[in-house]
Amino acid sequence: MTEPLSAARQVAVLAKAAMSTMDKTAGVSAKNRPPHLAQLHGVLEVAAQQAKQVESNPATADRDADLWRLREPGYLRAICEHPPAHPSSALVLLPVVLTWSALGAAEWRYVEQYTSSEPGARPSFFADWLSQPWYLGPVMLSLVIVVTVLWIMLNHRRTWKSHRRADTIDRVAHQLEVDLLPPLAILRALLGTSSPEQQTREAAATLAGAAHRLGEASSRLAAASEVVDRLGAVARELVAALPDLARQVDAFSAVQQRFGEQAGQIVAAVAPLETVVADVGVAAGLAREASAASGEVVRAATVQTSLAHDLSTRNAAHRDLLEEAQKPFSAAADSVAGAADRFQATVSTLQETTSKLRETIREVNWLAMVSDGLRHPAEHPDQVTPPSQVA
Repeated sequence: MTEPLSAARQVAVLAKAAMSTMDKTAGVSAKNRPPHLAQLHGVLEVAAQQAKQVESNPATADRDADLWRLREPGYLRAICEHPPAHPSSALVLLPVVLTWSALGAAEWRYVEQYTSSEPGARPSFFADWLSQPWYLGPVMLSLVIVVTVLWIMLNHRRTWKSHRRADTIDRVAHQLEVDLLPPLAILRALLGTSSPEQQTREAAATLAGAAHRLGEASSRLAAASEVVDRLGAVARELVAALPDLARQVDAFSAVQQRFGEQAGQIVAAVAPLETVVADVGVAAGLAREASAASGEVVRAATVQTSLAHDLSTRNAAHRDLLEEAQKPFSAAADSVAGAADRFQATVSTLQETTSKLRETIREVNWLAMVSDGLRHPAEHPDQVTPPSQVA
């Protein structure tokens, strides 16, 4: 039959088993523990040593040692609490951003390529996108989106594993706190009655705490007494002001009576206004009827205005058609005027040509006469009239 473990030995065994389970859950060893587990291991080692000292010599044990803090609920769990990192919440929008970016790039290429072509000759956007090389088409986009989604799922899977590890470590620490309660209670009972020195220290600490609380109560009492003094002064002022308040009440009663009398007079004076108000009501009814009639007139005028607008529009259209019909006649008139101008220029040219032709004929006749010897005998060859002066 095995001998039962002592309380100090139980503390050491429970701490070692809990740390082994936590290391296995976190996937670490004693050499590469994360800071929170390393801190927890140090606290448990110190607690095991202090438990051994308490068990070996209870008289010299410290009643305020860190060993007794292990009995506090949540102490060990607070040490090993280490929240895992969370992936960015914007990662789920990354596939949407990639999709719209690829569509935008494809649309930009489509616009650049087919802007100058006719609308009927353009292929559809998706047909053009599917005809692009694989690294520019939807195949590459699908691959990128699949890889992105897998990467996001991997990040979230790591976070989920971290959460599960943290939950498991928290449960182990909680179970350790529960298992440590019995041996710690046994060790605490071994302390027994404290020594006079310990009792003196505890009494001094208790007295210091009581003195501190008494000082705080005295300060609050002093502040309260000041408030009471101010309230007493206010009460005395109120008592002194009671006769004045009575006189003010009498004056207010007289004023209220005068107000009642003035109210009766105002009611009597306002009575004639009721007739005026009734007349105003009748006038308002007549005004509403006149307003309704005016509305009918305005609607009729609106209809007439719309008809006049339509007529004006049709007249404008007729004028435009007339102008279009007159344009051929105007063009013909312009052509006739241009032909007349050209005919006048031709006539002027013919007249000049005819005059020059006459001069040429005269010179030819004169030369023929000279050649035939038909000139006048008195004419001297030196006195021959130039052809240009022969009329």
